[in-house]
Amino acid sequence: MKRWLKKPLVAAYLAVLGIWLCFGCVMTLKSFWYIIQGNGSQVEILPEQMQWTSIVEQKPDAAVPKGNWVVSSDSDPQIRWNCNGRYLEKIQLQMESIWPTGAVVLYYRTPQQPEFTPTQIVYAEKISDNQYVFDIGGKKVEEIRIDPASEGGVIFSVEKIFAVPKGFENFIPSWQQLAIMIMAAPLAAAVWNMIAEKREGKSRQPVSE
Repeated sequence: MKRWLKKPLVAAYLAVLGIWLCFGCVMTLKSFWYIIQGNGSQVEILPEQMQWTSIVEQKPDAAVPKGNWVVSSDSDPQIRWNCNGRYLEKIQLQMESIWPTGAVVLYYRTPQQPEFTPTQIVYAEKISDNQYVFDIGGKKVEEIRIDPASEGGVIFSVEKIFAVPKGFENFIPSWQQLAIMIMAAPLAAAVWNMIAEKREGKSRQPVSE
């Protein structure tokens, strides 16, 4: 076992794993802290708290069944929620649509920002037919904006929207994070070998009298 631990690549993977576990601990403690403060617990965003833009009521017809259906009136429908500096980690959206919605995205702005920016965007992960998840990652947010469709004429029904803490999910890396971790270890081992070889080369140089 000790021989394996001395191998640079094994040591690099263990170091990367240790760094990730430390990061997960920090984010989990941060999540629990805001939950204790009452600013990060799970909360349902009620319809009266939402501001709808470019979304109008859709009346039932031969192609639309009865229900709380709405339709996007242009290519930029928006659902906004002013959360007043709340600590957000994940947003869950339950939405049913009759036709494909295209990209479903979320924008967020922090208390220091007056407007939304294209750099602060989160694409939805569709985990079932009507379940979407936005991973914001743990930030104090002033307002979010969900774009439920990318074009006009899309008929959909928003059932529920929740702000949800991640808790121990902070220890589970996304596939992007996992890919970075897998690639980081060999790079770190290669750099370590280069440094070790340079040091060894210097130590072998004869000392001039």
